[in-house]
Amino acid sequence: MKIFFSVVICIHTLYGFGQTTFPNDGYTTHSGDYALINDFKTLEIDTAKSKVSFDFVEDETSGTIGGLDFRIVFNPEDPDNASFTGTALVKTLDTNNFLRDGHLMWEKFFYKKKYPKILFKSKQVVPFEANIYKVIGDLTIKGIQKEVIVTFSLNDHKLLGKTIIYTSDFEVFIHDEREKNKLAIQFYFPILK
Repeated sequence: MKIFFSVVICIHTLYGFGQTTFPNDGYTTHSGDYALINDFKTLEIDTAKSKVSFDFVEDETSGTIGGLDFRIVFNPEDPDNASFTGTALVKTLDTNNFLRDGHLMWEKFFYKKKYPKILFKSKQVVPFEANIYKVIGDLTIKGIQKEVIVTFSLNDHKLLGKTIIYTSDFEVFIHDEREKNKLAIQFYFPILK
């Protein structure tokens, strides 16, 4: 019995009198600080105003894609637990040219009938510089999955991203030469205040 009380006194001395235990959560705090709990709040994105745009460099053609369905879990103080996932609808590709947009739906290009969605799923988020983050993930177009890196910057209540892909890597051959299929993609995610 003396040994038991000695152990209790030692534990009480080591952890101090300011210890608070919350019922049923299994975690203990000291002076109000959480232990082993990720207490970071993620940024809240304005989904209605978010957009994805692109520039097809060789032909100097710009456009957008819509039908966005995404989930971003991100706090700049906790990038290890961040994730970016989402889809876009191929049928919403808009290059401001009705005939060209219709052709892009064909089997030779994006094959909308068989592959109606473009998908992205992050694997890792890495802090790079001040307010700059590299999001490494898998992009799937026309059933073909490739790893891409999207560079995001956080400023003025918005999360801006950019990446380069080559459409021919996904069997979308606008031109025969890979370099001429270069597509610069931009992401705009406004943050709710």
